[in-house]
Amino acid sequence: MSPTTDPWNQTFTIIDADGNSQEVHMAQLTQLQIYITQSAINYGAQFGASILLLLVLLLLTKASKRRSYIFLINGFCLLVNAIRCVLLACLLTGNWYNPYTQIMGDYSRVTNSDNATSIASVLLTLLIAFLVFMSLGLQVWVVCVTTQPIQRGIVMALTTLVGVIAVGYRFALAIYNIKALLTQTGIGSNARLVSDCYIVQAVAIWVYSCVFTYKLGYAILQRRRLNMPQFGPMQVVFIMGCQTMVIPAIMTSLQFVPNLPELGNAVLTIVCIFLPLSAIWAGVEHDSGIASSGPDSHHRLFGSEFYNSTAHSVGTSSSTAYDKSRQVSIYTIPKSKDRDIESMNMTPKSYKRSHIDQGSVQADPEYGPSGENAANCH
Repeated sequence: MSPTTDPWNQTFTIIDADGNSQEVHMAQLTQLQIYITQSAINYGAQFGASILLLLVLLLLTKASKRRSYIFLINGFCLLVNAIRCVLLACLLTGNWYNPYTQIMGDYSRVTNSDNATSIASVLLTLLIAFLVFMSLGLQVWVVCVTTQPIQRGIVMALTTLVGVIAVGYRFALAIYNIKALLTQTGIGSNARLVSDCYIVQAVAIWVYSCVFTYKLGYAILQRRRLNMPQFGPMQVVFIMGCQTMVIPAIMTSLQFVPNLPELGNAVLTIVCIFLPLSAIWAGVEHDSGIASSGPDSHHRLFGSEFYNSTAHSVGTSSSTAYDKSRQVSIYTIPKSKDRDIESMNMTPKSYKRSHIDQGSVQADPEYGPSGENAANCH
């Protein structure tokens, strides 16, 4: 070997089943290895966080609240998300990510089991997206129960439309993904749909969270005007709502960084985690007996048991606000709809695009094989 030769930048020859040879650069193997490692860490962290939050949710939620819609949706989302992460991790050890499969674009060794695992992960992501936006819609409804019917209708119509569009994009993407997996052709010309799906998803999360945090923030200001500045469930939910709005948006933006495409997969997991966490914290604060008032009486729907009383009015005197706050019921809601602010599970599967030169390896556990080699082979 020449003294000037860099062994890390050498090429070698791979021969396919038909006897054809192809020169492969070491950088291609290195990039595939890095992607698989980063993805495995990502899926493992999401799995651990989902299981941990699910256990915390089960242990810290009162038995009387475990039949509420929000609790059931959030718990189910965390469970489904954990299963999805396991399936995605299993794909990394399957035939889809064999170096020969990715480099040569030969998917003949991909088994039905590999395809079934990949398709199941795509469908679970779609299910989580649906549950997340349904949970977001329930929470927007809860925080708007004290608004005028017309305003509430407009807000619900707008947020529902945004949520339906986001789920629609996810549904269309799932169809193309499954088709690409079954035909082993890659997502090809529909690759743009992946980016569009994540953009629409980010916008939808921003819209829901902006409505959510604005309404709670306005209610907190109303509390202060009534001389009730205590740090209660609403403040906790407001803070966590801001985090729920900002952090997933940041993660969605980081997904487009060339070296960090795996982070797009974590957006739904983060959303799944933050709202149940805020509900738990709000419930703990509420157990301390925090005062409430008319303008923000809907905060009773978050946190603890949300008062089963259906009493009727709040006195105008601030000295009686605490006693009468336990009697306020501005909107009649069945007990099963008591809210804990435990919502949002939307864990989009990670979209992988390897930003390398033409002829290099591109792998995508969610959307199946992709890249120039795969396209050329089919």
